[in-house]
Amino acid sequence: MSNLPGAFPSRRALLGATLAGGLALTGCSGSADLGSRPTGPPTGPRKRGGRFRFAPSDFGSAVTTDPQASGSSFSLAAAYTDTLVRRDHKWGTRPALAEEFAPDGKDLSTWTIRVRDGVTFHNGKPLTADDVIFTIRRNLDPKNPGFVSGLFHSIDPHQLTKLDKRTVRLKLKYPNSQLRDSFAEVPAGIVPVGFDPKKPIGTGPFKQQSFTPGQRWVGVRNEDYWMDGRPYLDSLELLGFSNADVARVNGLLSRQLDGIDRVPASQLAQLRQRKDLGVLVSPTGAFQFTSMRCDKGAQFEDNRVRQAFKLMIDRPQMVEIAFGGIGAVGNDVGSWAKFDPTYDSSLPQRTQDVDKARSLLKAAGMDGMSVSYRVGDVEPGAKTAASLMVQYAKAAGVKLELDVVSDLAQFYGSASYRTSQLKNDWNFTQSIYDNASYCWLPSGPFNNTGFDHPKANSLYRQALATTGSKSQELMHELSRVIWDEGPWLVWGRRDIADAYSQKFTGPVADASGLGFNGFHWEEISLA
Repeated sequence: MSNLPGAFPSRRALLGATLAGGLALTGCSGSADLGSRPTGPPTGPRKRGGRFRFAPSDFGSAVTTDPQASGSSFSLAAAYTDTLVRRDHKWGTRPALAEEFAPDGKDLSTWTIRVRDGVTFHNGKPLTADDVIFTIRRNLDPKNPGFVSGLFHSIDPHQLTKLDKRTVRLKLKYPNSQLRDSFAEVPAGIVPVGFDPKKPIGTGPFKQQSFTPGQRWVGVRNEDYWMDGRPYLDSLELLGFSNADVARVNGLLSRQLDGIDRVPASQLAQLRQRKDLGVLVSPTGAFQFTSMRCDKGAQFEDNRVRQAFKLMIDRPQMVEIAFGGIGAVGNDVGSWAKFDPTYDSSLPQRTQDVDKARSLLKAAGMDGMSVSYRVGDVEPGAKTAASLMVQYAKAAGVKLELDVVSDLAQFYGSASYRTSQLKNDWNFTQSIYDNASYCWLPSGPFNNTGFDHPKANSLYRQALATTGSKSQELMHELSRVIWDEGPWLVWGRRDIADAYSQKFTGPVADASGLGFNGFHWEEISLA
C-alpha cells in the first residue's frame, strides 16, 4: 500500500488526459486539495521502536551522503531526503513535498511548484521555495552536474522565480510534459540552501547520527517528520560489506542483519527454508544490458554490427541462468509496457538468429571481430550473463575478451566507463523518457555510448511538447528507433527478491526495481 497522499495521474492516465483534466493537479485558483497529510498505518497495527539493520546492495566503498552525486546510494538518500513527488509501490507518481506541481494551463514550458506548509529540515529550518530553487540549480551546476541533471535539462536555472515563501515558477528552455516525473527520482531529493554533504540534513524520516564511508550509516527517527505517526523505527542502520552478496546473505542468516535487497537467485532457496525470514519477490522493470560504443570510429558505429550482437544471444537462457528464471526477456529498449505505456508493445520480440548475426557482421566487414568486453559485478547474475555472452559471440565468430573490474567504484568512476567499446550495466524500472534523458541524448549525463541520433532527438522533443495520444504516438516511434538502431542490448528484466527478519513488518511488492520496499523506510516497523 502507498504511504502517500492521493495519486497524481499515472503515466497512462496522463497520456490519455486532456490538459485541463490530466495536468491541472492543484492550484491557487481552488482545485482539489491533494496536499492533506496521510493518516493511519499502511498495513495493520504497528509497533513503535526498534533498530533495523539493513545491508543495501548499493552501499559500496565509494558511497557518499550527497544524494545528487553520481555515486550516491539511493537507499541512503531515501532515508534522509524527500522528493517533491514520489513513486508509489505500483510506480505511479504521488505528491510528496509538493502539494502543487502543475503547468500553466496549456503552456508546458511554464510550471508552478508549491511545497507543503509546515515541513521542516532536520535542523528545524522550514522548507521553502528557496530550497527548491537551490536544489534545482545545484543539480544543473555545469561544473558538477547532479545525477538527475539529464532529467532536469529542460529547466532554465536562470528562470526560476520565487512567487512567495512556498511557491516557485519554472520557465523551461523547451516544453516538457513529463517534468513532474523528473522530480520523482530519489537523487532529486530536496536539500536546504547551503547544503553541506559532510553534515547532511534533509526532510526525510531519519536524521543522520553517524557515517563511516563504505561501512555504516546510522539514522535516528525524525520526530518532526511531515507524515503523521512515521517513521515507526527508532533507528535505521545501513551496512556495507566487501564480497557483498555472500556476506550479506550470511549476515542475514546469522541474524547480524535484519534485511537485504536484491538477493542472488542462487541463494533464494536457502533463505526460503528459514521460518524466521520473509522473502519478497517484486515484479519490476529493472534490467541488465550491454551497451555498445557507436560514435564515429567506434567498433559499433555501423548499426549492422549492433543488430548482429542483438541477434546472437539466447535471451530466455540468459534470464533462466543469470536470474534463476525470475524475470523476463528484454527487447533492447529498457522499458516495458506493463510499467510504461510509451513503449510500443507491438515491437516484435528479438530472438536468437546466429546465422543472420554472422551475415550482418560480414556485410559490415566485421566478421571475426575481437572486442574487449568491460564487465562489472553490477548486479547479481551480471558475471554469469557476461560469460554467456562470450559463448554466444564465439558461435557467431566473434571473440569477446573479458575485462573484469571487481571494484564498482573503479568500474563506474574511471574514464573507461565512458570510452570502452562494450560494457555491461543495469538500471531500475525506467520509462522511454527516463532512458532518453539519462542515456540516449547528447545531453544525457550517462550517455556513455556516443549515441546521437537526429531522429531520436527530434522525437523526444516533439513528444515532450504535447500530451495525450499524440505524445504517446511520438514516444512509440522513439522506442521503435531505439529498438532498431539503439546502442543497448537489453537481454532481460529482473524481478527483485528481498529478504528480511520476520521480527519486522511493512514491506510490500514494489515495482520500482530500487530494492526493499522501494526504500520507503518510514513504512517499516516491528511486527
